[in-house]
Amino acid sequence: MMVKLRLENRMVVVIGASDEAVQRANSFANQGARVLLVGTPAGGWASLISIQDDSSMSCRYAKRPSRKDLKRAALVVATDRDDVINTWLSDKAKRYRFLLNTLDVPEYCDYYHVAIRRPHLDIEIGVSTDGHSPAFASSLATRLAKTVTDDDCHTYEVLKQIRQQLRQQGQSPSSLDWVQLELETRQSRLRETRQAQL
Repeated sequence: MMVKLRLENRMVVVIGASDEAVQRANSFANQGARVLLVGTPAGGWASLISIQDDSSMSCRYAKRPSRKDLKRAALVVATDRDDVINTWLSDKAKRYRFLLNTLDVPEYCDYYHVAIRRPHLDIEIGVSTDGHSPAFASSLATRLAKTVTDDDCHTYEVLKQIRQQLRQQGQSPSSLDWVQLELETRQSRLRETRQAQL
């Protein structure tokens, strides 16, 4: 089962000294998380990232986060594939109850990253291989996202509006047959398209 966590204003610790760590940190920051990036990059953090204007992200030059950091963390991601760090984090995850992901080491993971593609502002397509083949998950997610059409997006917008109207009127969305409504919406769109072409 895949779920999407709401990370707004929650603490995420990313451990690593590579571009990959920075990419993960930026992804979490873009979701509204407060991100701490911990690592020892050879040229210092300035060689990888500039965070002066980003109040949602901070960096610490250290081999591992402090226990205080881990106590505040909702999620922790270790990107350097360092077994010593991963083992240490696995022990701390049990004690401090944060969710842990260690890249390419699924036995330590509490969750796996999902390859996400967004063909529409509100629509996300996610593919997971439970950490066994992230590259394949990424490739498949890209191919699936390309199959989403303008008609799909139009249909979604119509159904979204209907659902909002029902809720505003105090009605339960479960009162409608959404599969039938989607079919009718698509048929209506097809008729409009054909008439426009005449």
